[in-house]
Amino acid sequence: MKKLQNALDKGSTFVAAVMCAAMMIIIFANVVLRLIPSVGGFKWYMEGSQYLNVWSMLIVGICVTVKGTHLHVEMVDSVVAKVPALKKLHKVIVSAFIFLFYVMVTYSGYQLSTRAKQAVSTMPQFKMGQVYVIFVIAGAVCALSALVDMIVAITEKEEGGAKT
Repeated sequence: MKKLQNALDKGSTFVAAVMCAAMMIIIFANVVLRLIPSVGGFKWYMEGSQYLNVWSMLIVGICVTVKGTHLHVEMVDSVVAKVPALKKLHKVIVSAFIFLFYVMVTYSGYQLSTRAKQAVSTMPQFKMGQVYVIFVIAGAVCALSALVDMIVAITEKEEGGAKT
C-alpha cells in the first residue's frame, strides 16, 4: 500500500506540474503573439489558463491527501500524540471523513458534468460538462488515496512508541 501511495503522489505531482507548465506556455505564447501585428494571440488563452490552474490545484489535492498534509487541529493532534492507540484511531477517523468528503465531491462533480451541456466555453469544441469532469476524476482519485491512507493506518504497526 505504501508503494501505491508513492505512485499516487508522484503521478499526481507530475500531472499537476505538466498542467502548470502548459498554463505558463499558453500565457507566454499569447503575450508574444499579441506583439506580432495581424496575429493578436489566442482568443481562449485566459479561459484555458484558468481551467489548467483549477485542474492542477484539484490534482494537487491528491498529493495533499496521500501525504496527509491537510489542515490539522493542533490541540487534537497534541492530545492524540500522547496515546498511541488514540493516534491510530484518530488517523483512521480523519481518513474516513476525508474519504466521505471526496465521495461527495465525485458524486456532485458527476451530476454537474452530466447536466452541463451548454457550450459557453470560448475554447473550440469544448462544452462545460467536459470542463467539470475534473471534479469526478480528482474526487475519485482523492477518495482512493484517502482509502489507501486509511488501510495503511489500520495495518501499520507501532514501533516502540516512535512516530510513523
